[in-house]
Amino acid sequence: MQVDHVQDLAQDGPDLPWNMIALCPNCHALKTYGANQKKLRRLLAATARRLHAQALR
Repeated sequence: MQVDHVQDLAQDGPDLPWNMIALCPNCHALKTYGANQKKLRRLLAATARRLHAQALR
């Protein structure tokens, strides 16, 4: 697993837990280079926020 920022730091993404998600190397490559990376990033952002909120309960 690779921990990655959903919105990249280089694109002014925050370095906060709700902006991070663990991905396998293949999914990480799709998020970074895939044809549907914008759609995947939106899905990952929603998932990361949901999981982070659950962990805080």
